[in-house]
Amino acid sequence: MIQFSLRPPLAIASEIKGMTLREIDAALAAWNSRLGAAAQNLMDLQADPTYQELSGSSGVSKVRITGVTASRVEPALGAMVTVFQHFGLLNHTIERASQLRKNLPAIFGSDQKLREIEELLGGKSIHLPPVDVPLEQRTLLSGVQNVECISPDDLLRTMVSAFQAAKDAVVAVDAAWNNLGLSLDRTGARVVSLRKRAEALGCAPPAELADAERALQEMRAQVQADPLGASAGLDAQIQPLLARLEAEQAAREQLRQEVVNGLAAARAQFDALVKLHGACESACAEVRVKVTGCDTLPSPQAAEKVEALREWLDRLEKKCSEGLWEPLAVGLRNWNSAAVDCVSKEKATLAANRAPLDARNELRGRLDALKAKARSYGIAEDKTLVELAQHGESLLYTRPTPLDRAAAAVGGYERALNGMNKPGRS
Repeated sequence: MIQFSLRPPLAIASEIKGMTLREIDAALAAWNSRLGAAAQNLMDLQADPTYQELSGSSGVSKVRITGVTASRVEPALGAMVTVFQHFGLLNHTIERASQLRKNLPAIFGSDQKLREIEELLGGKSIHLPPVDVPLEQRTLLSGVQNVECISPDDLLRTMVSAFQAAKDAVVAVDAAWNNLGLSLDRTGARVVSLRKRAEALGCAPPAELADAERALQEMRAQVQADPLGASAGLDAQIQPLLARLEAEQAAREQLRQEVVNGLAAARAQFDALVKLHGACESACAEVRVKVTGCDTLPSPQAAEKVEALREWLDRLEKKCSEGLWEPLAVGLRNWNSAAVDCVSKEKATLAANRAPLDARNELRGRLDALKAKARSYGIAEDKTLVELAQHGESLLYTRPTPLDRAAAAVGGYERALNGMNKPGRS
């Protein structure tokens, strides 16, 4: 795309009254430079392929445009007809001023000619073509045409504005024609990806995705006739919609992964619960056989409760194929809560049932340690100690063990041993 611009004039005619001959020469040189640049830029715009297609100029068939593109391009390019007319008027005025300067008398009459040049350059010296006044704007005494005079500076400003609008419209359409097809292809690929990702999760694609597909098809159909409208619709409607759907899809995928990981952790937790439940049952059965007075200790959770957790978890795992990740996440949280409660109770039960057995084992080890201490003192064969040790062992190795009596026996042995080992005793 050719880059071109019309720069607005400097204040050539500002404070132009009383210009010297040197200032007039400088002003004419500046005007000729600007007119040359303007002519080149206008020619470049006319030679631009996109301009030719939009305007139907230089033997190129005019493209039919509609919608947003037509509302922007047609007024802008229509104004270019006037720009070329104005360029001719402006160029003619500057040429008249240049001709007067060339024929400026050396002595007599030079002041009058200088004033004429000043008026051409700084005054409202350009007569614009008459414009018909609409009937609704006329009065009884007004004319049917409006005739306007304008200064070269003001006329060039209007030309600069019109040229900029036309150039911007052409550049925008050219960019849309060049880039819109690729953008639509990329957007279509995002739609396909979203559909596949939804299906991979076992979810129905969002209804808005079908709306986006239809909108993309419509935009593809209007790329040639209304590229600006299609581009605006793509940026304002489709892109934000897809961004939101992609964010929602990513959240669902993350939730799915959390559920899958959570189910795996739940299965491992249940397997650990089964082992814990078995240990509870064993400890409960063992303590009632080996230690007296343990009938009131807590019992393990009912096997039906553990089995209910198994069935519940099985149902959650089967529902993974349905893609209902939000309900699954809720169900998994509820299952975890129930499982944690069950595990907590089982651990408390296991600890309560293991405590008497651990106490019996501790007393056995303690008695063995006391007997070893007696042997180190050389008094292990003492009749009293032997009898106390035999009494304690008979209690500790009897089923069921009377734990209180056994603890008293071990305590009695320890007190006797300590008493025999006091200073001064042999």
